[in-house]
Amino acid sequence: MLLAPAMTLGVIGDAALDIAIPLWLVLFSILIVLWGMLWSWRNERHAHVALILAVVAFGGLLHHAHWNLYQSTELSRGLKADKQPVALQGTVLDYPRFVPTRPPGSAFEFELPNQWKVPFRIRQVRNGSSWEVASGDTEIYVSGDELKVRPGQSVLVFAQATCSEGALNPGEFDFANWARASRRRTFLRSGFPDCLHATEDGPQRSLWAPIRDARRYVSGELAAAIPPGLDGLAETIFLGRRERLADETDEAFRQTGTVHLLALSGLHLGILALFAYWLLRFLPGPVWLPAVCLLLMTVSYVVLVDARPPIVRASILVGSFCVAMILFRRHMFWNTLAAAWILVMCWSPTEIFQAGTQLSFVAVASLAWLSGYQAMTKKIDPLRDLIEMTRPWPVKCWRNVLRWFGQMFVASLVVWLVTLPLVLFHFHAASPWTIILSPILIIPMGFALAGLMCLLAVSIALPVAVPYVASLVSFPLWAMQETVGVTQQQVGFTIWSAGPPVWWVIGFYLVVATIGLLMITRRFPARWSVAVMALWLTVGFVWGTAQAIEASTRDDLVCTFVSVGHGTCVLIELPEGRNLLYDCGRLGSPRRASQSLSAVLWSKGIQHLDAVIISHDDADHYNGLPEVLERFSVGAVYCSDLMEKIPSELVSVLLEDIRRRDIPLRTLSAGRSLQAHPDVDLTILHPTRKGVLGRDNANSIVLLIEYHGRRILLPGDLESPGTEAVIVERPIDCDVVMAPHHGSQHSQADSFYRWCEPEWIVVSSGSRDILGPEDARPGEPVWLNTAASGMIEVRLTAEGGPPVLNVWREAPLLAVE
Repeated sequence: MLLAPAMTLGVIGDAALDIAIPLWLVLFSILIVLWGMLWSWRNERHAHVALILAVVAFGGLLHHAHWNLYQSTELSRGLKADKQPVALQGTVLDYPRFVPTRPPGSAFEFELPNQWKVPFRIRQVRNGSSWEVASGDTEIYVSGDELKVRPGQSVLVFAQATCSEGALNPGEFDFANWARASRRRTFLRSGFPDCLHATEDGPQRSLWAPIRDARRYVSGELAAAIPPGLDGLAETIFLGRRERLADETDEAFRQTGTVHLLALSGLHLGILALFAYWLLRFLPGPVWLPAVCLLLMTVSYVVLVDARPPIVRASILVGSFCVAMILFRRHMFWNTLAAAWILVMCWSPTEIFQAGTQLSFVAVASLAWLSGYQAMTKKIDPLRDLIEMTRPWPVKCWRNVLRWFGQMFVASLVVWLVTLPLVLFHFHAASPWTIILSPILIIPMGFALAGLMCLLAVSIALPVAVPYVASLVSFPLWAMQETVGVTQQQVGFTIWSAGPPVWWVIGFYLVVATIGLLMITRRFPARWSVAVMALWLTVGFVWGTAQAIEASTRDDLVCTFVSVGHGTCVLIELPEGRNLLYDCGRLGSPRRASQSLSAVLWSKGIQHLDAVIISHDDADHYNGLPEVLERFSVGAVYCSDLMEKIPSELVSVLLEDIRRRDIPLRTLSAGRSLQAHPDVDLTILHPTRKGVLGRDNANSIVLLIEYHGRRILLPGDLESPGTEAVIVERPIDCDVVMAPHHGSQHSQADSFYRWCEPEWIVVSSGSRDILGPEDARPGEPVWLNTAASGMIEVRLTAEGGPPVLNVWREAPLLAVE
């Protein structure tokens, strides 16, 4: 393989971005000078504003450099989203992490082989017979059961390389931005362990070697001591590594809204710090000794978990507390929180735009405000305190436990309500079970974290006692896993929503921050706070109602080809707000298909599908439907008579799921029409009730959509002899046609195209090796491919004018003449 990376430009994207650094520096310098002048004039209020703006300017400078500036030899600059074989030389940065195979989560998923994740730093790339300098950090995914490489080794790698591509549909997760934020834009995958060859006899030692060895030791001890099935949960909550976490456990935490307990954050560090400080108090010595030891332990834990930004933020809070104790100074929480925000921004400038960081800071700020507000409004009653002192100790204990749980539930409710808009905006899902489960699960998680700390200490000091400690630690881990699993299976309840718009979310948190500040300073009555919040909620409700009214009065027909890879997913938005789905599936992971469709539906504000049509019995056309049925309400599901009468094993599972949800299941055959709107004709052209001989593809449902003289044709995976059964009928002049069988040449679709004479042919495929608009010749159809163009939207107007095509990736508006 043969790849020459670009060697000149040092900026990813527009070269004009180079001037941004001097501009940010000038702005930062001006604001710092202004702050100094205002401070010297004792104009503190305006000096604070200038200082805040200077911090923002400094953050913009760091973000620009982190986001745009790369070495000119960065390998990803010569890669595309298509796989490309490469030969590389570089250095292994850390011990490979084993990713065990997981059983399929449903009948629609495939079992993947065991894999290894190898942190890797690129040094050289082969270009023909010569080696050229290259750079970039990445992770190599290697399939296999055993891999013999060690940190510091120089290795020769043969792999398939890709550069992460951006979102192919509006609203879906952008892997390109995620990779760019982590500065790992190159993805490498090797099919066999032999694709990695060590070029040196022994690894090179570095200053980070002891840290890597310690991390490996901890991971190995947890895997060896904790029983299978619980070791993944232990490693997740203690080290933040999810490779061994079972999919069903991860999904249970997500569905119950307690996934934040799995994400290594300040909560975990806080529990460990409290437990450690409780033990350190018994150390003989000066009063500041426990604080010094806790500070050292906190720094050690941060380094152990690879200095993840949430832990860095929490460590600043714990560290400031320790420093305050050492110096006998008062701890200022809000100043420390602001300092944590600034330091996280300096440590990882893009982190402040991540959902986890935003939720973490909002939750911590909410808890701090609640604590301050309760302390401010607490009324001291000496008589009640005296009565409490005279109660028997069992009653005292019971009342204290109830009081603690009450406070925890109130705190959980406040955090859930404050973070709800942000959660719905980022994840479109929330569960009220979070309010109840979070306080309950904190207890076993606290015991589990403390037990894991003791387990590691015992493994060093007294290895023979490790099995006994491990058995004690396993119980709280089991309690966490079972509590979440039973809740999901028996009383699971998840709210799925399109989420509020970004302007409303920003306004919500500005209102909340203003109200919180005024209430804590007693400048704003509580009833006024409720009124202001109700007013902003009303604004959001009115906006949502206006959007629904606009959709119900729409007079255009919009046909959206969702980009799902090798598969099919077509959304038809009919006039007056009714919605029809034609297939939803892809080859490989069905979750990717359902996530892509969900993102498109939520971006359009759609919560209900009036009908779903399954074209035929191929998994890449329906395997994403179960998750879609979980997230959206569906009026009815349609399939062919053959598909219902002679279902395959996978179709039987799907149909059973549809019936279990009490969704009407109906059949379609040639000659039938769906009555959805007076001006829209939805006609089934194929198959007949008995179908034709051949594979399932030949009996795909062929749907003709006609609106004011314009036609769109959806043929599924139609192929011979089904094609011949369709084209014997009178030819139909169509404007837009979806390519049969994802544009495959095996479908022999030339006769089909001559029969329907399309102006545009849309290919729903995962391959980019398809003709594009630039390849069109006069008098021939123009080809568009969802793999290259992303989501493709076809709009038919009520005036009967030419269809308007909106291509997501390139965003041109193309009119068919």
